[in-house]
Amino acid sequence: MNLTEPPLIKMYDLVLKPEKQAEYLVYGKRNLELSIQTEPQTLAMHALQKENDALHKVVFEIYTDLAAQKRHQNAPQFKKYAAFAKDALVEKNETELIPELLLEKVDFLSGKAHAPLLVRLARLKIKDRHMAAFKAAVFSEMRQAIALETGVLALYATSLKNEPDVWLFLEFYQDEVAYQAHLKTPHFEEYLAKTKDALEKKELQTLREETLVSQGNIDYERKR
Repeated sequence: MNLTEPPLIKMYDLVLKPEKQAEYLVYGKRNLELSIQTEPQTLAMHALQKENDALHKVVFEIYTDLAAQKRHQNAPQFKKYAAFAKDALVEKNETELIPELLLEKVDFLSGKAHAPLLVRLARLKIKDRHMAAFKAAVFSEMRQAIALETGVLALYATSLKNEPDVWLFLEFYQDEVAYQAHLKTPHFEEYLAKTKDALEKKELQTLREETLVSQGNIDYERKR
């Protein structure tokens, strides 16, 4: 699915009441699975949790545009989820992201049963004078990883709408073995060498999957 126009991406940081955990999983799964089946312009939705904090949720949503998100918010399954979440959440923070490069394998989340994927979230602050070189290096590395590594399933590179020097990467690997193999590839080592002076700050964390859905095979590159 080659996208020529920039999709809308939102990230939500949620903190859940302990007693609402089981219900949240049910409402959230139903909302995401029905939405991806009935809303072709809802491109991907990923519900995750912090590795060591089951009550801290992270949700990524990708739509073709703002109108698609509004249609989703008017869908019956979302309204049921939203009514539940109004009382279930103690904190909700929304971040709008700018898509830089979004890549998925053709069979990403094809619907077949699978063991939980390894999901990594990286937050990088880029020095302004190195931005162009950083972008070129990371785009090359990401495209090689998707093309050459069977265990690399999807890579999303985004920047914060209000902080363009801060980039967020959401990365999906088949498992820990695939991730460790990725770190040793020539293209990843080349990326590290080319960007070692570009980073002002780097934060990495592992997320646990709850519900992952996608229309599949997303390919979008931002043109500057």
